[in-house]
Amino acid sequence: MRYNSLYDLERTTIMSKWDLSVFYPNLDAWEEDLKKLPAHIEKLAGFKGKLKDFDQFKAFYIAEEDAIKFLYRLYAYIHLNSDLNLKDTIKSNKNQKMMLMLSDLNQKTSFLSPELIALGEEKVMSFIEKDDFLKTYRFQMEKLFLQQKHVLDGDQEKLLANFGPIRSIPSSLYQALAIIDAENQKVTLSNGEEKEITLSNFRSLITNAPTADDRKLIFKATFKRYKDNKNAFASTYNLVLQQLAANYKSRSYDSALDAALFGNNIPTSVYHNLKDAAYENTAPIKRYLALRKKHLGLEKYHTYDRFLKLAKDDTKYSFEQARELFFESINHMDKEYVLHQKDALKDGYVDAYPQDGKRTGAYSSGFYGFHPYILLNHDETLDSVFTLAHEAGHSAHTLFSNENQPMASADYTIFVAEIASTFNEHVLLDYLLKKAETKAQKIDLLESAIDGIMGTFFRQTLFATYEYQANQLVEQGVPLTEQSLSKIMVDLYKHFYDIDITEENGKEYVWAYIPHLFHTPFYVYQYATSYSASLKIYDNVKNNKPNAMSDFIGLLKSGGNNYPVNQAAKAGADLENKDTFMAVITRFESLVDQLEKVLEEK
Repeated sequence: MRYNSLYDLERTTIMSKWDLSVFYPNLDAWEEDLKKLPAHIEKLAGFKGKLKDFDQFKAFYIAEEDAIKFLYRLYAYIHLNSDLNLKDTIKSNKNQKMMLMLSDLNQKTSFLSPELIALGEEKVMSFIEKDDFLKTYRFQMEKLFLQQKHVLDGDQEKLLANFGPIRSIPSSLYQALAIIDAENQKVTLSNGEEKEITLSNFRSLITNAPTADDRKLIFKATFKRYKDNKNAFASTYNLVLQQLAANYKSRSYDSALDAALFGNNIPTSVYHNLKDAAYENTAPIKRYLALRKKHLGLEKYHTYDRFLKLAKDDTKYSFEQARELFFESINHMDKEYVLHQKDALKDGYVDAYPQDGKRTGAYSSGFYGFHPYILLNHDETLDSVFTLAHEAGHSAHTLFSNENQPMASADYTIFVAEIASTFNEHVLLDYLLKKAETKAQKIDLLESAIDGIMGTFFRQTLFATYEYQANQLVEQGVPLTEQSLSKIMVDLYKHFYDIDITEENGKEYVWAYIPHLFHTPFYVYQYATSYSASLKIYDNVKNNKPNAMSDFIGLLKSGGNNYPVNQAAKAGADLENKDTFMAVITRFESLVDQLEKVLEEK
């Protein structure tokens, strides 16, 4: 099933809610289809022991694609529905039911990799080469045999698959602690206003708070849920880390990091080069924070003061205005690229505004054969305009990939996903800087650009370093408590920012505030690597390097048909070279220089 990807792009009425009827008209219809899923699972399970026969081999992959298409419809509908209101227990329970079915699928198809390996690379690849449909699985098989030494025999794989339902428990626990069972705090500000503090609005409330004491009050209310439940969060994260340790030990990897990177053939040197480049070059961060402290007139700089603006700009950007501003920024670019970005933000595929119970943050969720969906919590700030551009990049990437790749190679890695999204941020920033006329506008945009690098490169690398060190504690057999987990973060904040976060009520539990640590371990480093790669690719495009734009679009169209480091290199970014990361630091220093100059202007 393919969607009509480029149509109705000029409609004037803009929906800011998802239309999920493309999947099912209602929950009852979804329930009816869910009853059919076990038959698909049993059909796949019936191929066990038969893959040595070419006809059965091909029949398995045809049946698997049919099952996955059916599963995507089921999963997408309930997953997206549930995220709109995590407090809706009916939808939450149905989502859990879906996850149990997925676990059953994994258990009953756990024979696949061991059986293929037992057949041997030569025989499997001979099957692949004799059939056009199967040729689409060539790279998938290459990846499998690369990982051969880490795949166990059939009985052992089945045993590990039985633990599938347990793997989702930390994520569910985290959602319960951080969102579902958490109560939003109410505070009374110095001007007499009462505000309810949520994870979606606290940043803008701090930005606009009347006094320093109000900022402190809002921040304390935000982090209260993490401080009050610090031991529960620590136990939950310990479960995440212990699962990672059990996996790497069971499969004979060198470490949890090695296990996380090996499947995509990412050298651990990429991770360490990134980590070391950021850790060894924190002086520009401290210079920027000193500049902020001076021009904001602060006696002491706190981490939550990062939300204060150096130039007052009360401009609000509705979702509709943000969308149009982004479209203006890319209008000069390759036509095919522009059309796909517009398609990404088409009516019915973006849920824009915050609401009670809605999952926090932002994401693009894509499923082969269906148009991708974007979740935002748009708060009408300049940051939310950049978030819109970021998520549009993800969805456009999915559109490009699904149109140009068969199902077997359409699913791209997170590693290259963030290249597509941060590329859009670079384009939007340059456009807005050119449009800036006043001193205040220039300051606001330079600050936004610097904060973009602070957040995407330095902050995410700090969290990646935290994750690495936390896993090392497990490998060394050190007991994990809220104190030991917090100490890592306290030390890193002191090193990166020269800020003692123990002086901020609850900030030492910022590790509990980062959902990616619980949901998707060893994810956050990819923000920084991808940012570095996209900056290099964007510079190539901006400087009219021959074939730069076509090479970038080639990356988007390539989906998951190659290893991500190779894909980035083909698009113009060498991530095995530490200089690629140092270039981001050089750009950061240059932006700070420009900001200091503008701030000193009369």
